Amino acid sequence: MANDLLLRIVSASITGAFTIWIIIDGGFWLYVEIALCIVGLLGEWYKINRNKRRAGLFVGGIIYILSPMLFWLWAAIYHQEAMIRAILWILSIVCSCDIFAFFGGRLLGGAKFAPTISPNKTWSGVIVGSIGALISSTCYLFFRRIEISGILGLASILIIIAAILGDLIESKVKRVLMIKDTGSIIPGHGGMCDRLDSFLLASYAFIILDYSWKMGLIFG
Repeated sequence: MANDLLLRIVSASITGAFTIWIIIDGGFWLYVEIALCIVGLLGEWYKINRNKRRAGLFVGGIIYILSPMLFWLWAAIYHQEAMIRAILWILSIVCSCDIFAFFGGRLLGGAKFAPTISPNKTWSGVIVGSIGALISSTCYLFFRRIEISGILGLASILIIIAAILGDLIESKVKRVLMIKDTGSIIPGHGGMCDRLDSFLLASYAFIILDYSWKMGLIFG
């Protein structure tokens, strides 16, 4: 158990640092990173569905993956500075939620959050993860000198909810397909779909909120 946890921490630290470095650096390699994520996600999705004969789920998954990822590619090309600011904000929320939920659930335990979908998730983990993500969001906005408003605060909460639901959607899909992980590319974590499940739905939430509420992070 300790070795598995150490592997998860080391793997997440290396991949996370490398990903964030490319995002901050921007330019050509940012386009490459997004393109590779798209290829990796679709490749995994095809692999785990190829023998399942669930055409509706397969096509729906492709649309679900492509829509936010193509948005980020578009934003990287035409609004790169704003895109970097926005995607780092979302990652600060999603990653903090995941980390705090993991350790909060392990330390506190308690009632299960969604026992029929994801038996390992607890209410304590969800609550601790949400609080941690909200603090992380506030800190990010403060240090990036983005004016903290009621709209951004509410948007943070809605993106946290989307991140939690995105994780549950992935768990439900894996149960339907009867698989444990979508891949093994990230040691200790599984596949790219496993790692980006929360990010995908959080991206949908961000796109809708930024466009409709005019938060100004990408859409003016």
